[in-house]
Amino acid sequence: MNRRDFVVAGASTIGLAIAGRSLAEDQAAQHTHTSMGATPPWVANASLIDAAADCGRAGRICLAHCLDSLRAADKSMARCSETVSAMLPMCAAVEALAIQGSPHIKALAAVCAKACRECEEACKVHAMHHEPCKRCMETCQRCGAACEKAAA
Repeated sequence: MNRRDFVVAGASTIGLAIAGRSLAEDQAAQHTHTSMGATPPWVANASLIDAAADCGRAGRICLAHCLDSLRAADKSMARCSETVSAMLPMCAAVEALAIQGSPHIKALAAVCAKACRECEEACKVHAMHHEPCKRCMETCQRCGAACEKAAA
C-alpha cells in the first residue's frame, strides 16, 4: 500500500465514521421523541398539512390562470385573483405551523378557513368553464374543512 492509498483509505474511514455517527444520532433523537409517547406534529397534523399544501399548489395555478385572463383584458377573473391571492399566504402559514406543531395553529386555522371559503365562492363562478378554478374551488373546500376542524 503506497502513501496515496493509505490517505484515501483513511479519509474514507473517517467519512464513514462521521456518517454512521450522524445516522445513529438521528435515529436516537427520533426514537426518544416517539418513545416518550409524543406523536410528531407532522404526523398528528398530516391531513391539515396535506390539505393546505394541495390548496396552495392549486391556488398558484389558479392565480396564474387569472393573471393570464386579466392580461387578455378578461376582467371577470378579478375577484377570483383577489381571493386566491389572500388565500395563498394563509395556506402556506397553516402548512408551516402544522408541521412545527405551533400553539398558534388553532387561531390561524380559523382565519385560513375563512380565506379558503371566500376563495371557494369566487372560484365557483368560473369552475364550470375553467379547470384551474374548479381545482382551486375543490381544494379550498377540503382545506377550509380541515382548518375548521383544527380551529374547533
